[in-house]
Amino acid sequence: MQSLNVLKTYSGKRLADFPNINHANLFARIRANFHFEFIVKGDKLLFSPFYSLLRGGPAKELEHFVAGNEEFLDSLKEFILNSLFIYSSVIDENSYYLSNEKDVFIARLLYRQDAKFEVKFYAHYLDELLSAYEDKIYIGRDFIDLKKFDRDHFGLEDLFISILDQDVKIQERARHKLRYYDNYKKQYLDEISYMAKEASSEACERIKLFPKGDIKHIPTVTLIEIIDNLLYIQNLMIELRDFTEEFETILRAREETGFVRYLTKFHKDMVNDIKYLSKLFYLISLKVSKISLI
Repeated sequence: MQSLNVLKTYSGKRLADFPNINHANLFARIRANFHFEFIVKGDKLLFSPFYSLLRGGPAKELEHFVAGNEEFLDSLKEFILNSLFIYSSVIDENSYYLSNEKDVFIARLLYRQDAKFEVKFYAHYLDELLSAYEDKIYIGRDFIDLKKFDRDHFGLEDLFISILDQDVKIQERARHKLRYYDNYKKQYLDEISYMAKEASSEACERIKLFPKGDIKHIPTVTLIEIIDNLLYIQNLMIELRDFTEEFETILRAREETGFVRYLTKFHKDMVNDIKYLSKLFYLISLKVSKISLI
């Protein structure tokens, strides 16, 4: 298990190189209901906020690590939540599913490379957590590097590379899951692939022009260019989101349930990413305008 091998290098330590943020009630509630999920040989192991194994297993090596590293895992929770606060809109976009005291927050860690992980997030209701675990609601994803909290270019590059990766998965699953694949390929699937590649390519080219430094030290003229590029990227994303939503609606009406859930997750990521672009636009616009609201 590659995830465990990386995490074991932090055994007995705390992650320390990330900002200390005083969160409002929503984030504090999420932290209290934060569940980790790890996948071992295809089996999903779910751990409670106090690190007891709730489902899955046995996986003795992982269970032993979790039992002996509560301090590290506490810091990992903070690292993930603070990353979401700064570099994402997953929480605010999905607050409806996370605001109740019995709303459960699940973070599934998926190893990528070095100390980098993709983290997929789900919401569930506490009373149904074990009896209907597979009914959990996908609310988004993020990308973290345990060696480096700060992200170049606002962390946007990972999001747009992810769009290409997801398109590949969608096209493959469509071939196997859609009952009438040929009816959808040219009009919808090919168009989604074209729009995803266009949005990702255009975004990555423009993101390369963004300075890597702290926004506080970026000249105003450069910030204005960033705003223009953010709006252009956002418009491409809105087109992709709207087209995906149209296709999703058609599939639901035709009861293509075997495939539509994959498209729903893709659509959810589009919604989150657009919200994050809007968040960046707002914050940078305030900086350019030299406006302080508090």
